[in-house]
Amino acid sequence: MRRLLALMTAVAVLVSASPVAAAARSGTPPLVRVRSASRSLPILAALANGFFTDEHLNVDYAQFVSSRPTFIQIDQQEIEFIVSSMDNAINYQLNPGNPAGRILDNVIVGAHDQGLGLALTGAAGHPDASSLRGKRVGVDVPHSGFGLPAEKILLEKGLTAGADYTLVAAGSTPARFQGLLDGSWEAAIINAEGVVRAREAGLPVIGRVSDLFDAYQGGVLAANREWLAAHPATAIKFIRGYVRGVSWVLDPRHRDAAIALLIDAETPPALAAKIYDLNVATDGLARCGALSPAGFRAVLELRDEFHGFEIPQDIDHLTSPEGGLYDLSYHHRAVRGCGPCR
Repeated sequence: MRRLLALMTAVAVLVSASPVAAAARSGTPPLVRVRSASRSLPILAALANGFFTDEHLNVDYAQFVSSRPTFIQIDQQEIEFIVSSMDNAINYQLNPGNPAGRILDNVIVGAHDQGLGLALTGAAGHPDASSLRGKRVGVDVPHSGFGLPAEKILLEKGLTAGADYTLVAAGSTPARFQGLLDGSWEAAIINAEGVVRAREAGLPVIGRVSDLFDAYQGGVLAANREWLAAHPATAIKFIRGYVRGVSWVLDPRHRDAAIALLIDAETPPALAAKIYDLNVATDGLARCGALSPAGFRAVLELRDEFHGFEIPQDIDHLTSPEGGLYDLSYHHRAVRGCGPCR
């Protein structure tokens, strides 16, 4: 009994010592750190419109360079949320041989997008699949994330990874796009504003994920299970502010204001408008931040097709709540308090 009381006391001390708990006691808004590969327009909108402030949160938002160290940061509770491809979140949960070298305690809590124009794009002088024989294809992490759609596109065109071309670990979408311009690789799988910038630069699109799948779950929100269990109120508040950001972006009345959020020294108004249009397209943002059951299954089946499970998996089980890949309870509670979703 004394051991149990000692353990409970130790846990209570750890929880009370956490930054979120300390902030709650002091009245200071809890710090929520969130990272994404490309700029997330809903998060930018939530920050600009004070949606996170309404929830009494201090949100620190930035882009990451590579998913691998960022997912490790999630596992170590150095950041609270990541926006990354659904397949990355799956790989880190199920395969011990993932890029982190161990199972990470993350879980999907909501959706970001349905692919955001995800496409295999060639560098200048590489207009089609046949031009990629013996060449390099840039992905975030080989055989994970958006690397699998790249392999699927090229397999449909008769090319096999390893035999006909080489997959290169190239980092986040902005880095993969830059590598196309620099000649670091001859093709790359890119989405979001990266694919818009590629089109503006006149780079050829070799294949689109939307041409292969009726539905595809692209980016998701993921967090650490232990952190979520210890800070449910903070998680719900963040997701509620995020969902309000999604709804605001998808409201046509806010088109000009949303475009303005994207304008900077490297993004003139005309280009920002095209990036906005991508966000509100059919394969753009996930409405209400909700997962697509069909898109979720498509990602799992694609990984299974490429023998991407180190341990045999039951896809039907993985798509169910009992599969453990997602926990939508925080999302469900969040959307109850944010009004109708667009």
